[in-house]
Amino acid sequence: MWEVRKFVGPHTCTSTRMTEDHRKLDSKTICTCIMPMVKDMPTIKVSVLIAEIQARFQYRVSYRKAWIAKQMAMEQLYGDFDASYNELQGWIAAMREYVPGTVIELQTRSYYGLDDQLQLGKRIFHRMFWTFDPCVRAFPHCKPFVQVDGTWLYGKYTQILLIAVAQDGNRNVLPIAFAIVDKENMESWEFFLTNLRRYVISNDNICIISDRGKGLIAAIRRSGVPWRSVYCIRHIAANFIRDYKNADWKRQFVKIAYELEPHIFRQMMTRFESDMEGQTNTSFR
Repeated sequence: MWEVRKFVGPHTCTSTRMTEDHRKLDSKTICTCIMPMVKDMPTIKVSVLIAEIQARFQYRVSYRKAWIAKQMAMEQLYGDFDASYNELQGWIAAMREYVPGTVIELQTRSYYGLDDQLQLGKRIFHRMFWTFDPCVRAFPHCKPFVQVDGTWLYGKYTQILLIAVAQDGNRNVLPIAFAIVDKENMESWEFFLTNLRRYVISNDNICIISDRGKGLIAAIRRSGVPWRSVYCIRHIAANFIRDYKNADWKRQFVKIAYELEPHIFRQMMTRFESDMEGQTNTSFR
């Protein structure tokens, strides 16, 4: 008698009676099964893929296995991270050709190998700013303030996406500029604000709403542009609940922050500070 213990090659079993401890339903097999779903909807959630595999094979795969399978499918469909970066120049050319008026500022830097030796003729991605002509033309019709913020990107390269948004008279939000940078520091914000001023915002006395991070404030001061900078209420509220752990106080504070009449704001703020000091015996700052 001979018993096959291991077969080197792709697993093609599609039995519908697999049990939960079946080891042959690996990520490669799952990748083949979910490929059409990922192609139709690249943003499909891993939980949806797990449910699909369970319905097809009566086997609930782990989140990790399904996640790896989706990454395999994405790589086969769209290429890996390195290939995507190598196609960036082609993407930029396509955007400029098919979306006339698109503005893109790409900065690269020298590449050093593993031995810290400069590789001549090779450049690597550093940061990029872009905006679209419809956004530029729409901004003069928006309110005279811009909200800016940054968020981490997820994937192999965890860089930061910076974005600026405006608001029209109907309170519709309009993204007006974007940038991908390596860090959220003064240099990155200066790069973003310089291009924002150059290509999108030409008028003065624009109010910038932000979390007032140190790097951003330093970049605003260094720019020499007469921008006003104020705190974002959402960030203030998040800091408030972190420090005081009182949801009712947070709601009152947000309500006060939205008050438009200065004299009413000062009255509400005075009462609020007095109430807090009376309950905590501490001064509110």
